[in-house]
Amino acid sequence: MRLKLSRKLVASVVAPAILAVGVLLAVTSARRPERYQAAPGRDAVLPALQAILRRQGLAAALDSLAVRAALDSTLLPDAHQMAHALGREAVAEHGGDAGVIRECSPAFASGCYHGVVEASLHAAGRIDVARLERLCTEIKGAASPGTAFECLHGLGHGILGAVGYDIQTALGYCDALSTPERAAPCHSGAFMEAINYAVGAPGVRGAHAHSPGQEHPSIPLAIDPADPYSPCRAYREPYAASCWLFQGFVILRANGFDAGRSLRVCNAAPDGRAARCYEGVGHQLTGLFQRGDRWILEQCAEGTPSLAAHCAAGSALALDAMDWSGSRAARLCATARAEWKETCYRSAAGALTDLAAPDERARLCAKIEAPYLSACRESAGLARVAAAEAGARRRGAGS
Repeated sequence: MRLKLSRKLVASVVAPAILAVGVLLAVTSARRPERYQAAPGRDAVLPALQAILRRQGLAAALDSLAVRAALDSTLLPDAHQMAHALGREAVAEHGGDAGVIRECSPAFASGCYHGVVEASLHAAGRIDVARLERLCTEIKGAASPGTAFECLHGLGHGILGAVGYDIQTALGYCDALSTPERAAPCHSGAFMEAINYAVGAPGVRGAHAHSPGQEHPSIPLAIDPADPYSPCRAYREPYAASCWLFQGFVILRANGFDAGRSLRVCNAAPDGRAARCYEGVGHQLTGLFQRGDRWILEQCAEGTPSLAAHCAAGSALALDAMDWSGSRAARLCATARAEWKETCYRSAAGALTDLAAPDERARLCAKIEAPYLSACRESAGLARVAAAEAGARRRGAGS
C-alpha cells in the first residue's frame, strides 16, 4: 500500500508529531508532584545534545542525555521527547537515511526509534508499507528483537500523523504489514498517538482534513467526555487490546490522576476489558510518574483485590519497555503481594518475547522465585523455542 503525500501535508502533520510519554507528561505536568515538573533548562539541553549529535553522532548524543537525566531527574519528563527529536534530526543529518536507527537504544521509552521512523516517513514523502517493514526488520547488528518491535511501534505513530490523524486509515496501513505479530505494535503506536492528539488538541476533534489519495475526509479520534470508556469501547480485536492499554490514561486524566477512583472505573469496563483497563492504569502510572516500585504497588492496591494484580502487570509492561531486559519488572514483581506475583511475572516475561532474545529471557526466568519459574518460562515462549530447536536438530540428523 502506498499513499503519496504532498510536501505541505508532510510538513504539517508528520514533522510536528510528538510521541507518547513526552506528550502525556506534558499534558499532566500541572497536576503532578513538584519534583516531576518539566526541567527549566530543557530549552538549553536539547540544543547542546543536537550539537553533540552533529559532532559525534546519535549514539553519543543519547549517551549524553542519559548522563544528564541521571544527574538531574527533572529532565525525565522531557527525555522521551528529546530522544525523539535526536532520532529525527539524525535522519536529516544523514540525508534521509534511516539506517542511523542502528545507533538508537531503548532508553527513554525508545523515543529515538520513534523519531527515526517518523523522519523516514518525512524524507520519503509517501507511505510505502513494504519499505518501512524492511527498515524495521532488516536492521543489521540489532542486539535483540526490541529494535524491530519499537520500530514497528514507531510506524504507528508516524503513519497516523501522515494520514491526518485518521485512525481507521492508519490501522489499515498497519494491517498491510506481513504478519499479525508485526501489525500489533503498529496498532499500539497508532492508538497511543491518536489518544495523545485527542487529549492534547481538543479543538480539532471532529475536524476534517483531506489527504492526497483519500476519498473521504480524515477524522481524528474523538473522546466522548460523558463516556469513561471512550474511545476504546468502539474497538474489537485485533485493535481492542492496543487501544485499552491507553484507555488507562484517559480514565486517569478524567479522575484527577487518582489511582483508586480510576481503577474503580475500570471495574465496569465493557466487553470483559476490566483486566486490560487495570493494566492500562498501571502502565500509565509507571510511565507518567517515574516513581519507585513501592509507590506503584500502593496505587495498584487501591483497586478491587481480584483485579489489582493486573495493575501490577501493566506496570511490568512499562518497565520492560524501559530496559528490554525484564530486570526492573522482575524486581517489581518480587516486591508485589504474593497473590499478584504470578500475574506480574507472566506479564513481564510475555512482554519480553517482543523485546529480548531467547537466551536473555531464559536468564531472566532463571533468576526469579522458584514457584514462578514455570510460569515465567511458559509466558516467555521458552518451551516453544526449545521445541523448535529440538525439531531442527531432528531434521538435521535425518538429512
